[in-house]
Amino acid sequence: MTASSQDVLIAAGVCVRMVAAVCTGTLPIVEGVSLRIRLALAAALAVVAVPIATKMPPLQPDTGTAIVLAGEAFVGLAFGTAIAASLAATAWAGGVLGTASGLSWADDFAPAGDQQAAGVSRLAWWVGLAAFVAAGGQLAVVSGLVDTVRHVPVGAVGTASVRDALVGLAVDLPAQAVALAASLAMPALSAVLAFHLAAAICVRTVSFVPGTGLLQGLAAVVLLVSLWLGLESWIHGGSAAVLAAVADCFRAR
Repeated sequence: MTASSQDVLIAAGVCVRMVAAVCTGTLPIVEGVSLRIRLALAAALAVVAVPIATKMPPLQPDTGTAIVLAGEAFVGLAFGTAIAASLAATAWAGGVLGTASGLSWADDFAPAGDQQAAGVSRLAWWVGLAAFVAAGGQLAVVSGLVDTVRHVPVGAVGTASVRDALVGLAVDLPAQAVALAASLAMPALSAVLAFHLAAAICVRTVSFVPGTGLLQGLAAVVLLVSLWLGLESWIHGGSAAVLAAVADCFRAR
């Protein structure tokens, strides 16, 4: 394999990696980001990363083109899955609240549409995304994706250590995101469950028959007040946890 053909293969591998990482990592915000924008972002990242990748150790002479491209697609999917899981943590927390409390409200706004198009889940998603952007998370993701060509050079996925690290990455980061979602949702969920328990005791004790929708409306108020009181932890604590997860995603592996 000549030097020029190797550079072309490396450039193609970087492009495949960036396309896979961007298309997978933007899945939580896919409704607001078109395919054309995602491909443009992947192309911009590839333009910056290719000169860095060509300075890394050369590929093995007997490395096949299909093997290199398949390996780079796997690398991109691993990093993209980790990013997507981190970005979706707050939406998962909102989904847990909406499902457990029966207050998703999606049917009221879009009866025939996506169940996540409205309600607590979408509210939590916007809060988490705003906190992530305000904390500079998008810069960490962009710089981290470019630096992946240093930590995991093109064609290095065939080594056992890199392959095991990427598999661990694709497993550990989603697990951390689920734990983060549970920790964010637990206080508000506890408040809603405490309200339901107190309301049930009061109704049975006083022999009061509430009107249709009264308890659901009061539960909605309790949930919104709980979210408002815990907004600081959602914004600061949640964004810090997501940034830490993203930083762990892009550490040298």
